[in-house]
Amino acid sequence: MSDRTASGATAETAPEKPTSTTKETAGKPAATNGAPVLSAGAFDELRSLLVGPEQQTLTDLQQRVSELPSAVADVLPQAVKHSARENSNLSDAMLPLTEENIENSVKRNPRILADALFPIIGPATRKAIAEALGQMVQSLNQTLEHSISVQGLKWRIEAARTGKSFAEVVMLHTLLYRVEQVFLIHRETGLLLQHVAAPGVITQDADMVSGMMTAIQDFVQDSFQGREENQAGTLNTLKVGELTVWIEPGPKAVLAAVIRGNAPEDLRLVFHQTLEKIHTDLSRELKKFEGDTAHFESVRPELETCLQVQYDAAKDAAKPKKRIKPLHVIGAVLLLAVLVFGFLWIREYRRWSNYVTRLQTEPGLVLISAERGWTKYYVRGLRDPLAAEPQKFVVDAGLDPDKVVAAWEPYHALSAEFVLRRAQHALQPPDTVHLSYQDGVLDAAGIASKEWIAESRILARALPGVTTYHDENVVETGRQQFALIRQTLEKMVVRFQDNSTQFVSGQESEINKLVAGIQQLHDLGPKVTREFRIQIIGHTDTTGTENVNLQLSRDRAEVIRALLEAKLGSAANLEVLAAGTSAPLRTELSDQDREFNRSVTIKVFVTY
Repeated sequence: MSDRTASGATAETAPEKPTSTTKETAGKPAATNGAPVLSAGAFDELRSLLVGPEQQTLTDLQQRVSELPSAVADVLPQAVKHSARENSNLSDAMLPLTEENIENSVKRNPRILADALFPIIGPATRKAIAEALGQMVQSLNQTLEHSISVQGLKWRIEAARTGKSFAEVVMLHTLLYRVEQVFLIHRETGLLLQHVAAPGVITQDADMVSGMMTAIQDFVQDSFQGREENQAGTLNTLKVGELTVWIEPGPKAVLAAVIRGNAPEDLRLVFHQTLEKIHTDLSRELKKFEGDTAHFESVRPELETCLQVQYDAAKDAAKPKKRIKPLHVIGAVLLLAVLVFGFLWIREYRRWSNYVTRLQTEPGLVLISAERGWTKYYVRGLRDPLAAEPQKFVVDAGLDPDKVVAAWEPYHALSAEFVLRRAQHALQPPDTVHLSYQDGVLDAAGIASKEWIAESRILARALPGVTTYHDENVVETGRQQFALIRQTLEKMVVRFQDNSTQFVSGQESEINKLVAGIQQLHDLGPKVTREFRIQIIGHTDTTGTENVNLQLSRDRAEVIRALLEAKLGSAANLEVLAAGTSAPLRTELSDQDREFNRSVTIKVFVTY
């Protein structure tokens, strides 16, 4: 075994000797590897120096947490009040939760909410129904009484004399009081917050009125000081002519009501309750008011409840009723009969006048006489057969056809409108012919058959109002076709080779068209009483001598005549003309022009 192995084993198995504490070392901190050892008291002192502040903070926090419920209970009401004064965030946040809680409560047990509202719903419902029925009965009684009574007739006469409406006159005679206008005024600034008025009331500038009342209120406060500070200088009533102004003051706003008549003192309670509700609903807006009145638009319904009115329904009932005499009844019946008869007579007269005016202005009618009898109407006049039916005007005017006796003699109106309509009716022109009339002359233009042209010349002479008939511009149907074929033939060109009587390739179809066109002229000639002859003209270009060109053009024309006579016979009535270079079809500026001039053309001469 090596030395290193033996010594290592010895070191590993050697036991440690226990350390003994003697009197000399007692009370001294033990040393570990030569370092001093702290006692328990020294360790606590060291710990308090190091973490003492943190321990004290934790202790304070623990105490505050234990006291938190009572502290929150003291602070929470103040925080809610502060938040309500500053903004509406808290109320907006609580509103959905409150609504949800109420909804859940109703779902769980609706009887709880019903029991809570029972003392309010019953009286409110009964009061609303009673007021509605009372107002309806009062309105019905007043309407019936004032409409058919003698007093009502007097009031209607007064309304007609003064220019006021009947309802306004009745109100003035039966009105106890009416709140016509209500002003809501800011107390500190005197600015108008809102204004409402009863229907039909003529109002002045609301801001100006509010400023005047504020100025009067300030005058009273400055001039007449009361003994009590809270009631110093308060103006409650103001008299302005027939109107009385009641002023109801509040902490932040003043309610002023303009009243006509004598209102009871109980009405002040209505004003006071309305003002209290406005202060409750808009307390924050009133405190922070800086001139913006948009927030007070919501108080209009509350102010409109102050626009109350009351009539004296028993006023006329308390008066002794006058007995209606039979003579009065007879007079009223006679007056009513005269009014009804007058109305019916005026209505019938207007209808008759409208009927006569229509007859006088209707073309084709000549009214000779129109008379009114007791039960019948008599009309006599002249009527063109093409004019409107007069009986239709009787119905349009609203007259009874059985009461109108009319006698109309036939005649022919000579106005341009009726002469032209009569010509259209008599001649019956085809759609291709147009008729016009002026100063006794009837003109026809267009395309028509030979038979219609001949017949129209006979009929036009017998038309009333027509002194002259012109049909030069009417073309016979066959004659027009004849003219179109003639134009087509005269535009055809048969071309030849240079210095030859041979056709250019492709001219056979042109010759066939030429033959067909001449044949059509022969067929149409007898129908349109037209005689014609056909001239075949030969042409050459400008190259070569004149004598040679003249003979060449004749030879080319003879070639065409021979072809036509072979297909049409000797009745074709053909003749030949050699033009040479004297009648070129085109000015020769190119080879194409010269080629076009080496040709034969057709000319149709018509004998009328």
